[in-house]
Formats: sequence, structure tokens, C-alpha cells
Amino acid sequence: MIDAALTETGAVQQRLREIPARVVVYLLLAAALFEDCGYLAVWRKLTAALQAIPVAKVTGTALWDARTRLGVRPMRALFDLLRGPATATAPSALVSRAC
Repeated sequence: MIDAALTETGAVQQRLREIPARVVVYLLLAAALFEDCGYLAVWRKLTAALQAIPVAKVTGTALWDARTRLGVRPMRALFDLLRGPATATAPSALVSRAC
């Protein structure tokens, strides 16, 4: 699904980077789970078990730049893909509550 969202939005990286677009999406999804952590702390959590595989040594600035390059369109496309088509009969996710 992530590859489909990246392809649909034209966000697949054009050159080989240490942090590919697909990995940036995983980083952003994980950042939503660990919202109290910065990008670098989330990166460490994502790569902690990959000791046998060479993992890029990155900085917080490199992660921020990668996120900025990605933009919001792939994340929006992924969200739209996961939520499915909107229909008029679908109940609203927002529930108004009287005080």
C-alpha cells in the first residue's frame, strides 16, 4: 500500500538515498505511535533490532529533510487508500455531544 501511495503521488525517490521514501513513510507512521519522541528517537526504535544489517547513520536534520522531501501527498493518499471510498450512507466519525 505504501508503494502504491508513493507511486500514485509521484513521491518515489528519483535517486538512491540513505533514507528511501518508503522508509520515511514508515518513520512517520511510527512517529504517530511515539508522538512524545523526536524523529531521531523514533528512528532508533525502528532500527534497534537491525544490528546484523547495515543501517544508515542519520541525524535528526537528515530525517527532517527526508520528511520535508516526501511532503504530505503520499500520507494523504495512504490514508485515503486505507479508509476506503467515502459514501453518503457511511456514519460520521465525529459524534456531537451535548454538554
